[in-house]
Amino acid sequence: MLVISSSNLRGRIELNPGERVALLGRNGSGKSTLINSVTCEGPFDFHVDGREFCDTRDYSLISAVFQEPSSQILARTLEDELKIMARFHEVDFELARKLMGPYLKTDFFRLSDGYRKRYVITSVLASKPRYVLLDEPFSNLDENAIRLVKEVIPQGSLIAEHRTREVRDMVDRAYLLSRDGILELSKETLWDESFLRNHGLRGFKLKVERVEHGNTLLDVGVGSLRVKVREGEVLCLTGPNGSGKTSLLKKLSGKVYVIFQNPDLQLFEDTVWGEVKRDDVMELFNLKELRDRSPFALSMGEKMRVLIASAFSSGFRVIGLDEPTAAMDGYGIQSLAEMISILKEEKRGIIMATHDDDVLTLCDSRIDL
Repeated sequence: MLVISSSNLRGRIELNPGERVALLGRNGSGKSTLINSVTCEGPFDFHVDGREFCDTRDYSLISAVFQEPSSQILARTLEDELKIMARFHEVDFELARKLMGPYLKTDFFRLSDGYRKRYVITSVLASKPRYVLLDEPFSNLDENAIRLVKEVIPQGSLIAEHRTREVRDMVDRAYLLSRDGILELSKETLWDESFLRNHGLRGFKLKVERVEHGNTLLDVGVGSLRVKVREGEVLCLTGPNGSGKTSLLKKLSGKVYVIFQNPDLQLFEDTVWGEVKRDDVMELFNLKELRDRSPFALSMGEKMRVLIASAFSSGFRVIGLDEPTAAMDGYGIQSLAEMISILKEEKRGIIMATHDDDVLTLCDSRIDL
């Protein structure tokens, strides 16, 4: 049995080799901190069969998929990475072919974010550790990729994930991590929309207000495509990983205020207030408590909220969002829906690239790439 605990929190997590368990919690609740602690540099302690893991750091016992894929690659291609690993222990190359397909030999830095996520999931699972910790394994993945990853996540896995809909049908139990401690949840709780809303978790239905679209704000040709956005319209870009959604937004940059997938490359000020510069928007996105914090010290979901708030403040008539909900909790999803509602009232337009079923109901029109 794997037991995870912290002297700073009440409760503990127990994971048996024959089960999959979900780890849920708001942005900033400590899910990534818990998983990163497997490096033995964090506040959480790991015990395997009663023995302290950090005494041996035997990563054949516990391995992890971290939130940022580029933080844990050894080689430029997955094929080369697995060849390095194969020098030290058995590696499942068939798993790699299943998850990566034609991209097994592609340079990591030429992959889409979805395929980068597949890369690190494959590199961790291919060595078959006894226990696996996964931090947001479904973020940036298309529907087909989610299905493939679900098929290969083994028993003995702790899955930290905001997309509650994707984990609730595959786990045996769940834990809620918060400032109050670690609380075990029954599987049935993951279908309770009231519970999910009240605890800042995802998996509930968004209320959508439709408005009549006004004048055309953007009408441009990009290659063979015609991209047209009207006042009050949400145009969604959908399609599989690698289909060109991010590339299309890059080509629209300048005409559209675009927020891309890596928050750290788009933060420039010393404080959250410096990024947003509007009190009403700070309140809308629940950022008032973070006013004087450095945006670089925030969780991934909190950083995305800051960037969306800054886009709202920019005054641009059309705002582009590239997978805005990738690391966003339930409160963030609700804030996004509220932002879109206000943008519609202000007769602005939104272009949103997304794979996320939780927000597809916000789309007024779609371009499937």
